[in-house]
Amino acid sequence: MKKTMKWIIPMAGIAASLAACGKQETPPPPSVLDDKVLVVGLLDTEDRSCYRMVDENGTPFYAGWEPDILGILDNANQEITLEYRYASDRAELISWLNTGEVELAAGSFSRMEAYSTQYNVSDEYGIGSIYIVNKKNGYLDTLVAFQDESVGVSTQIPVNKVGEITGIDSVTQKAYADVAVLGHDIENGDVTAGLCTEDEAMYLLRNTELQAAELRGTPQISLVFLSQLGQDYLMEWVNYAIDQHFQSIAKGVTGEEEENAGGGQ
Repeated sequence: MKKTMKWIIPMAGIAASLAACGKQETPPPPSVLDDKVLVVGLLDTEDRSCYRMVDENGTPFYAGWEPDILGILDNANQEITLEYRYASDRAELISWLNTGEVELAAGSFSRMEAYSTQYNVSDEYGIGSIYIVNKKNGYLDTLVAFQDESVGVSTQIPVNKVGEITGIDSVTQKAYADVAVLGHDIENGDVTAGLCTEDEAMYLLRNTELQAAELRGTPQISLVFLSQLGQDYLMEWVNYAIDQHFQSIAKGVTGEEEENAGGGQ
């Protein structure tokens, strides 16, 4: 049986309090859930966050942390319908979010200050690793071999996390907003190696002749969902689903087992 999540927001009480204080406050934007439809943008990152699979009937579906959490969202509120759009890359997904074509973005986004000032950011739903990428037969796992050499660094790695990478002070850093450009520059020798997120490393592995490995002894990156600013109610709902996701993991219960048991959660 599905459970309906109910939120009680005492807007009348808030309005009365503001009136009593004599303050003029800008009203919050309408909730994207008011139309009972939530448009979600997904990105097939081919990592633990989201990856494409095919069932026994040959029908494709998506699995991973993000689809699991979105499944909890879908089951938590029977009045809301989830609609999905699938982006080709993170830039396209962000553009959809900016224009309102999607209302919630799931694309292995790192928790970065730039995002938190432009969007509503969810609680952490997973942890991503930092990967080092270079030409095949090169030295991997650490930055030890790249002292005094030029190394590309993806802007998807939060600046404070870059500073915690062992050996980062011994290389010359070059920032890359586009991982495809990073891959091109490694192949051409413009930079000796690259540091990027897990999903970016998966992209390079399937689109180049480069090799990648998880960087040893490095900090990990918090992964979050994004929505437009002001969508606090939506993000409360998302955070509820994230919490339920973690509780299921703690109990050792998979999404499929929950569904077979007859509950959404």
